[in-house]
Amino acid sequence: MEKIVKFYSEQELKEIKNIIKNPKNNIKEAAIILAKKYDRTATAIEIKMYELRRKLHPQINLKKRKSTPKLKTTETVPVQQPAEIGVEVPNGMTFEGTPKKIMLHSDHFRIYF
Repeated sequence: MEKIVKFYSEQELKEIKNIIKNPKNNIKEAAIILAKKYDRTATAIEIKMYELRRKLHPQINLKKRKSTPKLKTTETVPVQQPAEIGVEVPNGMTFEGTPKKIMLHSDHFRIYF
């Protein structure tokens, strides 16, 4: 498969630069409109607009995501230990056959055949 590389024409670049010059314009919304007009993907145009904005206005810093500090947890979660095969089932419960594995927990149990 061959990739077709589409370059931006002078007219397209002028229109993109005019949109970028106005700080009130939303780049994402403009990219969607231009994508339909130029028969390109909105993401490609959006990336091009951000690149041009960095070149035209180097003093503008893009918003950097702030990392939130991780909370330290001191609470330990009790680990449920599996029961061994051959443990009696609670009163009122019956089953036929021999199970391969029985897991007995504090609030329920599981039987594997």
